[in-house]
Parts: sequence; C-alpha cells; structure tokens
Amino acid sequence: MNLNNNNAFEESVSSFSHQNIKGNPDAEKRAMIPSLIARSVLIAICIGLFGYAIFMIASSAIETNAANDFYDSIRAEANASVVKPSPSLREPASLLTMKDSLNADGEAKNYVLGDDNGQYPQQRSAMYRNFLNNAAKYPDMYGWIYVNHTKIDYPIMKGPYSNYYMDRDINGNPSVNGSITADSSLSDVYSENPNTVIYGHCMKNGMMFRTLKTFMESANRNTLAKDMSIEVYTKEGLYIYKVLSGYRKDDNAYAQTEFEDTEEYKAFLDLAVSRNELRVSANYSADSKIVTLITCANVTMNEDERYVLHGVLSAFIPANQL
Repeated sequence: MNLNNNNAFEESVSSFSHQNIKGNPDAEKRAMIPSLIARSVLIAICIGLFGYAIFMIASSAIETNAANDFYDSIRAEANASVVKPSPSLREPASLLTMKDSLNADGEAKNYVLGDDNGQYPQQRSAMYRNFLNNAAKYPDMYGWIYVNHTKIDYPIMKGPYSNYYMDRDINGNPSVNGSITADSSLSDVYSENPNTVIYGHCMKNGMMFRTLKTFMESANRNTLAKDMSIEVYTKEGLYIYKVLSGYRKDDNAYAQTEFEDTEEYKAFLDLAVSRNELRVSANYSADSKIVTLITCANVTMNEDERYVLHGVLSAFIPANQL
C-alpha cells in the first residue's frame, strides 16, 4: 500500500468544500424561483377555471331543475286531476341510423303516431281554466301555448318591448331560459293580429322552443306536421292552428306583424308558403289569421338563422264554450 497516496486522498477530502463545485447553486435557485412561481400561478388558474366551470354547470343544472319544477307546478295537469295527457308520439320500434334518417326525408315509417290530435275537450277546458288562474297572477301573461308532438306547453308573456322577457322568467327575474315571448307590437286584443309572432329560446336543456328545432330536424317531421296542432289559449278563447309552413331562414321577413293592406298581407303569406320545407299544405287567403313560432337554429356559422313555423287558424273555441 502506498501511504503517500492515502494521505494525499485524505487531505483532498478534508479540504473539499462547496466552493470546489462548479456552478453557483444559490444563483441557480434564484433563477428557478420565477419559473416555480409561474407554474404555481398557472396551476392555481387551472384549478380556479375548473372550479368555476363546475360551479357554472351546477348552477345551470340547479336553475334548469328549478325552472322545470316551476313550470310543472303551473301547468294544467298539476292543477286539475282530470287532465291526462295522451302520448303524442310512440317511440320507434328501433333507433334510426344516420343513413335511415337521411333516407327517411321526414317520413320515417317506424314511428307511430299517438291517437291525439291536439287536446281532448276536457283537457282544453282544464287548460283554459288554468290559463285564466295564472293570468290573474301575472298581468303580462298574454296567452298560453301548447303544441302536440313537442314539449311546448308554456305561458306566453308580452313585455314593454319584444326582448323584455327573453332573458327574464314570468316573475320578471333574470333567467338564462327566459320566457316564451309575444312580439311587443302585437295588439292586446289577440283576435286583431293577422300574424301573431311568438319567440322562444332554443335551450340545450330542452326548455322553451328547443323541441321546435327537434321537430324540424326530425326524421319524421313531415308525418308529424300533418297531425300537428298549435293551440293558443287567450282570454277570448282557444285558437287552434294547423301547420302552414316550416323552414329555416336568416332574415326577418317572417316577423312582420303590421301590414298596409290585404295585398301586402297576402304577399307575405305567399312568401311564407313558398319557403315551406315541410310536405304539408293548407288553404289560406288574405283573410286568414296565422301564428308564427320562432327560435334559434343554433348554427355557429350563421347565428342569424332561425327555425320558423307558421300555423294557419283552423278553429276557434270561444271562452263560453270552454
């Protein structure tokens, strides 16, 4: 063994210190601090955004459930035990594939219609009484709309301007669902309106006029349209419409409510029928009264597009017969 070599090694170890290490650890630690802070901030932001998203989803779900519960509580079936809504559409025997839906072109044969053409007489009476009871509580309630083959069964509100109730519930409180809203230009006397324009949001939660979009995009839309009944309950009585025309457009021509003369109104009706994308036909004239339902198409490439459904008045039941 070489003792000199051992002594040299021991001396080198004993004299070793942090100064013999290349680099500057303190400087490197200081250089890492901004990066650590940035990462911590980024993580905190991500956690915050995630928490906010969860909060918004939960809040939306809570508001939707509360809104559904509220409307359920003021509908006729909740206030009159005689009302037994009949099934408007039975489920298909088997789910349609995308190819089947396209080939059906609105005439899917595996769907079977229910046996209701709108409401039964006792249901209509109950609906009318229920509307009157609610209208007494809510002065801005203009009417009540029910459309078979859809989930449209809501009060119609009419505010000081057309968009007033589009972001408010029927109590006037802020609401993402809004309310079904009559155009503010309409006459307070329902029968005086040649074209009763009614708006509703196309909510992804299924509320308001969402099922108008569902109907218009259905593989069975043409079959349903032939049997569809649009019912509007007013203080004057019940107005019953059958489908005149349905389409998707990005202009406002469908929303006209005032006309200079019968010629202008007839031209408006002719335009509405010329746009029809449904395989239905109904008689109409310059003396016809119509209702127009409007909702968003929810097309990101064209936010102005709307689904439009025109109904032509086919029957009127006065209040004293309901």
